[in-house]
Amino acid sequence: MPNEPILVVDDDDFTRFLLVRTLRDLGFENVTDAATAAQALAGARTAVPDAAILDLDLGPGPNGIDCAHALRKLSPRIAIVMLSSYQDPRLLGANRPLPDGSVYLSKRMLGDAEVLAATIREVLDSPAARRNALSGQESAPAPVKLSDNQVEMMRLVAEGYSNSEIARRIFVTEPGVAKAIGRLVKQLGIDSGPDTNVRVRITQAYYSMVGFGRTNT
Repeated sequence: MPNEPILVVDDDDFTRFLLVRTLRDLGFENVTDAATAAQALAGARTAVPDAAILDLDLGPGPNGIDCAHALRKLSPRIAIVMLSSYQDPRLLGANRPLPDGSVYLSKRMLGDAEVLAATIREVLDSPAARRNALSGQESAPAPVKLSDNQVEMMRLVAEGYSNSEIARRIFVTEPGVAKAIGRLVKQLGIDSGPDTNVRVRITQAYYSMVGFGRTNT
């Protein structure tokens, strides 16, 4: 039976419980869990796990990528699996790259326990191997074809910020924001006709990319 210690970090109680149970059903006997990055790091300082399975979005505070880097600082050989419904970490506002060797796995694949087992085995075999964290698995989503600035603009529009507030947050003028939104609309293929609320359509596109809802663009 596999006896490598594995840490599961997810702020959703049900998802965390399901992951722990699935891992134990797969034969991984030494599984611990945490709901926050702080809890994860406190536990890892006592008994450093060989692998960590982290949700990208851990709610307020450090996200999964921040937690992964902190765990790597504690243990340079820890294997990292990042779980998320987000198509691209930048959609969360996480522009920091994942640690080397990490695998980004869509939560939609969690229904297939063998995919999870194979992913864990892959990163345990070579936890710091150079690989593209967003395409190391067939199940990994492709990064969205937008620049960092466009992703951030889409996220801010989806969160309901006005042009003036976006301008204040990213240190540009309001006309600059309006032009950037216009370019984003074209990049997303959104119809900008008189009957279209482009901010709503941008928001629909955003939530489609983060795994919620559908867009009709």
